[in-house]
This record gives sequence, C-alpha cells and structure tokens, in this order.
Amino acid sequence: MELHTPLCDELGIEYPIFSVGFGLGAPPELAAAVSNAGGCGVVGTGGGMTTEHVRPQLLRVRELTERPFGANVILVGQDDPESRPGLESRIALLIEERVPLIVFFWGDPSPYVKDAHGNGVKVFIQVGSVEEAKAAADGGVDAVIAQGSEAGGHVKSTTPIWEIVPATVEAVKPLPVLASGGIGDGKGIAKAIRLGAQGVSLGTRFVASEEARLHQVYKERVIKSTAEDTVYAEDLFDIGWPNAPHRVIRNKVVEEWEAAGRPPPGKRPGEGTTIGMYRYPWGEEEPWHRYEVASLIPGFQGDVEYAPMWAGRSVSEVNDIKPAGEIVRDLVREADEALAAG
Repeated sequence: MELHTPLCDELGIEYPIFSVGFGLGAPPELAAAVSNAGGCGVVGTGGGMTTEHVRPQLLRVRELTERPFGANVILVGQDDPESRPGLESRIALLIEERVPLIVFFWGDPSPYVKDAHGNGVKVFIQVGSVEEAKAAADGGVDAVIAQGSEAGGHVKSTTPIWEIVPATVEAVKPLPVLASGGIGDGKGIAKAIRLGAQGVSLGTRFVASEEARLHQVYKERVIKSTAEDTVYAEDLFDIGWPNAPHRVIRNKVVEEWEAAGRPPPGKRPGEGTTIGMYRYPWGEEEPWHRYEVASLIPGFQGDVEYAPMWAGRSVSEVNDIKPAGEIVRDLVREADEALAAG
C-alpha cells in the first residue's frame, strides 16, 4: 500500500496529511508549512475573527505557499440570528477568494456546497457519526472526516476512531473518508489507510509545532502528557459554546472541578471569575472568564492553569516541538515504513 491516495491526486497534494485549523492557534505560517511539506495545511478562521481578520490571513498563506491549502469553519451559530451574519460573511469570503478547500465542523454544510463548487472550492465536513456522514454525502460534500472519540478539542463523536473510520468508509463509498482523533504518529496514519481512509486530519500533533500560535506552556504540556492525562467532559468549558463535549489536558481548573464532583454549569468552582486578559492577534483585549471557550495563545496574560488546554489522546505519541514541515516529513517516513511492513 502507498501513503499517496486518490484524494491526493484530486487535491493536487503529495501526502494525505491535513493539519486542523484550530482557530487562532492555526495561523498562515502553520498552514503554509504543512502544505509546503506536501500535505494540506488548514488555516483557522474562528476564535472571534471577522472577514476583516480572515482576508489578510488568506493573503498571507498565499504569500507563503503556492500549494493547496484549506480554511476551517465552525458552523455553530447557523441557527443563531446574532452570529449567523458573521458566519455567512466569512464563508462567502472564503468562496469568493476561491480557497481550495473549506473544512466545516459542527453543523450542516449542504447550504454552501453549490456556491463553493461553482467557484472551484472543495468542501469537507468533519462528522461524529455514520449517520452524519451519510447526510453530508447526500448534501454533495467532497469528503468527510470521521472523528473518533479520542479527539481533542470539541468532540462530536462517541465512537472510537478504529470503529467509526471503517464503518464510515463502508457507508459513504466511494466518497473519500479521512480519519481524525487519536492519531499522532505514522503508525496511526498507516492503520487508518489500511482501514480504507484516504487521509488523516491531525490536530494535537500540530499543536506541538513551532508555527502554531499557541502558548509555550500549552505546547510543553502536550509533549509531557499521556493519554491518561486527558479528560473528556460534556459541560466543563462551555461559556461561548454550550452543549459541546470536549477533551482537554488535566490542569488546575480541571482538578478543582473533579475534586468538587464534576458539578454542572452554575455550580462549578470559581464560576464567574476572570482568569486573565485575552489579547487577540490584532491587538484587542478582553477579560477571559473561567470555563470560557478559547485557545491559549501567546497573548494571554493570566494563569494558564485555569485555561483549557485542548488535546486528544494522541498526546502519548507527541513528544517534541518542532517545525511543522519536519513533523510532516517524519509522519510520512513513519507511515511509509509501517505500510511497507504490512
């Protein structure tokens, strides 16, 4: 078997390795580095960004690479009258700018497929179940990313990756399926390919990259942690994004919540308090409240032990911080060796 899959030819990339566009933490430098190494980098467009912030992000990616790249869009807010206009304008901008690939998550991508395809834009959607994958396939997407329950960040799946991937492949074939959640090395990539996946989408591995716009303490915690240090919760960090299960690395805020018996929202320790000031890359600042959803970026001034450190169970395989291009090359070598070994 080869790491190069039909999806690579469809997108014009060398290796079916995609980075996750984890909001403000996935800047143009990260996306471009992954693409320049032969994979497909994905830039984040969430985390409070508007079209004013996204447009220069796209320009910067194109300055840094001539290769295909993607943009990530979280569809939370599709039914929210207040947030929908901003969401729609960001998606419209990505289509207008003919970004090669839009990767959607947590919502219905079908309303955007026609306009995207009309402008030469591919549409992927990360799903948490076979049923969601089938609906997306019926909606005309170009590929689905099957998320396993081992994933970090927001976790829509309740099914382990090695169960959901083959089931999704069978359910939507011949539509390409990518695997995501709990994969941190080339052996995991090879296993996904053997199960019928045409690629992988990796988040935690690229958190520990030099280009990721994330706090150094967060990156170091990722490489020092094991799968057992991660915690799955349904309603711990939920301010700004309720009813969205997630996985994080255990730190002081998690330990205090667990010691209190995992109380629900409204009864959590220190609820309503401020953990520090959040400084956006464009210079604006605002208070960051305990249990609020955000990425721990370098501009944060406060106690990092009370901020969410999103990470999946693949932290056990992530043991160093290095340039994203080097990460891709290492993953390719490891995956090729594993595939050759049979």
